[in-house]
Amino acid sequence: MKSKISQKEIFKTLLFVLPYIAVEFTNTILVIIDKSLSNSIGKTAIIVFSSFVTLNWAINTIQACISQAHSIVLVRDREKHKVINTTGMFLELVTSSLIGILIFMFAKQITYVYTLEDDARTILTTILKLKAIQLPINSIAYIPKNKLKIDYKTKQIFIIMVIASTINIIGDLISIKYGYNEIGIYIATIISTIVNSILLLLVSKFKIGKISVNYIKEIFKYAKDLIFNKIIQRIVNIWYTSIASSFGTNIYAIHCVCATVIDTITEVIEGEYSGLLIAYSNDIESKKENIINKVDKISCYGVVCSIVISLVLMYPTWWLLGRAIPWNECNPYIWLYSLEFLATVVSCNYRAYLSANKDTKAIRNMALVGGICVRIPLALLVRHFNIGILGLSFVCGIDRSVRATYLRLYIRKNKEKLA
Repeated sequence: MKSKISQKEIFKTLLFVLPYIAVEFTNTILVIIDKSLSNSIGKTAIIVFSSFVTLNWAINTIQACISQAHSIVLVRDREKHKVINTTGMFLELVTSSLIGILIFMFAKQITYVYTLEDDARTILTTILKLKAIQLPINSIAYIPKNKLKIDYKTKQIFIIMVIASTINIIGDLISIKYGYNEIGIYIATIISTIVNSILLLLVSKFKIGKISVNYIKEIFKYAKDLIFNKIIQRIVNIWYTSIASSFGTNIYAIHCVCATVIDTITEVIEGEYSGLLIAYSNDIESKKENIINKVDKISCYGVVCSIVISLVLMYPTWWLLGRAIPWNECNPYIWLYSLEFLATVVSCNYRAYLSANKDTKAIRNMALVGGICVRIPLALLVRHFNIGILGLSFVCGIDRSVRATYLRLYIRKNKEKLA
């Protein structure tokens, strides 16, 4: 008979994950300050940067998925870190360079997924070209950051993050003061990215080894599932944002503020995923029993924590990022948007557990189930019946709840083969 998971074991895991969450929480605060400066320029800046966020996620898809696949391989095969890291870096640089060239060539055409005024479209086009230049530089940071996480060196990540973010914020202030506005702000982001990547390489003591064909295959084995999920998710998000923009500038501006606030708070989840991936991998390697029960209990604690985070950060984050749109126009819709954050915390826990088991099949289909089958039909209904911001605010939460439920059902169905 399997022994029950004690509360002591649960809290031990939560304490293990806490430094990873703390790093991302600090990063979120710094990002909020950065975005606050960006959005303080006015309504056009809010629309441009909010629209760019969705496109930026889509552009980063392959690099982020290769990074996650690299973590899945590295965390269960740490003694081969030199070869795995070099192979991962090779894949990051090749794919990011190719994607960067395509983004630079078709930047203006990409902006037409949104209904934008001419000045916002022109600014967004320039920022996309700058993003194309930044992409290979940013891709360099993924692998050494993964190495530091798996080596439990969150303190070093924290210090580097603070240095790079401080440079970014100083650059924002200079750009605004001298009238460089949105373009100058993004150039400051590129400079901070260069500093971040260089410091991560140096501090992680990254060493170049052989590029292994076997590890290329293994990384792609998991990356292809993650990429499929992310591509579907990005397509869904862009389509959803496009539908939101069709309601007119005023409603779209409210949507942009609410979505930006929730997206910014949701960045904390990256720390949860990283910490739980390592914790569950350690449990699997030590052959601990009844891990699924532990996963479910951590989901419950995750919901409680996410509610507290929402209550604490919601208004301050709005004040910093979107006060150009009055609070009474965003409230209560912004709280409905927060349902997405709560559901994403739960699904992140299940993703970490499946990734630790090297099982990415359910993750591959997650966006297909929630995005294609739920979000798009609901968004189309919202547009058809002209429900506006109220309908838009419900759609994301329902989508993410379906995804979390799907992952849990998959785990229950396959519990015999999972650790």
